[in-house]
Amino acid sequence: MNQQSTKTDNKSIANKIFIRKEAIKELTKVCVLDLFAGRNVLWSNIKTDKYFGIDIICNKGKNLNADTRKIIESLDLAVFNVIDCDSYGIAFDLYQKLLSRKDVKNGTIIIYTLITNEMTNIQNAAKKLFNFQHFYDKAPSLFNAKAIEFFYEFLANSGIKKVNFYSIRDKFDKHYGYFVVDR
Repeated sequence: MNQQSTKTDNKSIANKIFIRKEAIKELTKVCVLDLFAGRNVLWSNIKTDKYFGIDIICNKGKNLNADTRKIIESLDLAVFNVIDCDSYGIAFDLYQKLLSRKDVKNGTIIIYTLITNEMTNIQNAAKKLFNFQHFYDKAPSLFNAKAIEFFYEFLANSGIKKVNFYSIRDKFDKHYGYFVVDR
């Protein structure tokens, strides 16, 4: 088995719950859209006023069973002040959609998980965004190793001025964090 095929659901549960509690500690009302909800483990012990989970796998949790990428355009994001995007890898395509949507209000907290290493392929959305799709195949590991840097550059280019995160480095580079939409 190679490293890029290893996917685990919530390997760092305590860390992920901690970052969510930190992200929402100033909110008086917590309305969560969980884009990759899994078994709802991360939000099950955190008080929310509204929780809506989505997961592509049936019977994994109390979720809408759907492909987030296919239905994101049809969701009314204005009713949520927290959007949790804890996907495998780095979901550049979803962050692009979220930050371009007018119904994502100022003050919305977007929680993210970034997991990558030299062997983890970068999404085509990132290759296109940074205009290196023609060079990628010649040296993919060079680009893969910089995927998290590309993500933070994307946020800066999108007007995000402050990001709160912590990182863990083992076989993978992992960043758990959040930012607040401020347009």
